[in-house]
Amino acid sequence: MTSGQSGRPAAPVCYRKSVRFEDLVGQDQATAILRRALTADRLAHAYLFEGPAGVGKRSTAVGLGMALNCERSRQAACGVCETCRRIDGGLHPDVVTIVAESAQIVMEQAQQIVAMAQQRPHEARARVIVVDDADRLNANASNCLLKTLEEPLRGTHIVLVTSAPDKLLVTIRSRAQRIRFRRVSETALQALGATRGVDGARAAVAAVLADGSVARFLDLTRDAEGDEARPSVVPAAAGLRAAARDRGIAPIIDAAAELGNKEAKQQLPEALALLARLYRDALATVAGAPELAVLAGDPEVAALLPTNLRLPQLGRALEAIVEADTALVGNVNAPMALERLLLALRREERLAP
Repeated sequence: MTSGQSGRPAAPVCYRKSVRFEDLVGQDQATAILRRALTADRLAHAYLFEGPAGVGKRSTAVGLGMALNCERSRQAACGVCETCRRIDGGLHPDVVTIVAESAQIVMEQAQQIVAMAQQRPHEARARVIVVDDADRLNANASNCLLKTLEEPLRGTHIVLVTSAPDKLLVTIRSRAQRIRFRRVSETALQALGATRGVDGARAAVAAVLADGSVARFLDLTRDAEGDEARPSVVPAAAGLRAAARDRGIAPIIDAAAELGNKEAKQQLPEALALLARLYRDALATVAGAPELAVLAGDPEVAALLPTNLRLPQLGRALEAIVEADTALVGNVNAPMALERLLLALRREERLAP
């Protein structure tokens, strides 16, 4: 929304590189629903795009605006016409993405959305209003949008994007068609890496750490000097493995304290995800299926594989890692949870032949 409309200052507008449906990774089910609606000319007036962060929800919403308004097609975006390029660059007045001014989307912003939804498109065939992080709508703003979500002006489509749909009011959720976006598989992420010329071993590590997020995967594989994909997570996982194999208690306490402090705690989910994949790959290798070991192609990471353990030991180790991850999600004291995990892993190491 540009300043000057309705006499109000513009709502914050955030643009991210949008894509055509054809370019989205791992969201075939979601895009198929939208394609059918476009083909039948039966798009809903309001959508709720829900799913994990970084999987393409907002890009799909803006891509819907491209498909609706493309100069060359009424069912798909060509990506090269002037309208597609302006939408792709965040320069089209009829496809806008609204973000919160602060911690919440407040009443004034909701009123601006209502004002836009009551106006005909400036230039395009249809207007698409994308509300990013829609779970940040406060109660007043949510109630302000109810009537507009139910009956916007013909040719206007509102897309609510969220990673936390349960935080939205039931009355909001009931007025929008819900489309679920899913975590992208590691296989699909690695294939994406291949199309971008990313080394296979590096892409395998990044796919594990990305946890199904395309945005995170791209961050981890972005070209730069040095070892961009894993500046701290691989050493963190290596530290946990070393502490578990050491015979003394001091390394366990030191490793738990170092990785459990406030500064390092943010990387714990990734470190535990990598640790879990190490044990899972070792399990596949010991079971006689080394081709299933995703991380075996990276020499630095492959050196951490606990292939000295037997299948029962590896299974129990994986259970301990999952238990520690669950505890950390529940805000259990991080050093204590790590100490418990490392002690469990060391018990399995001691049983190794």
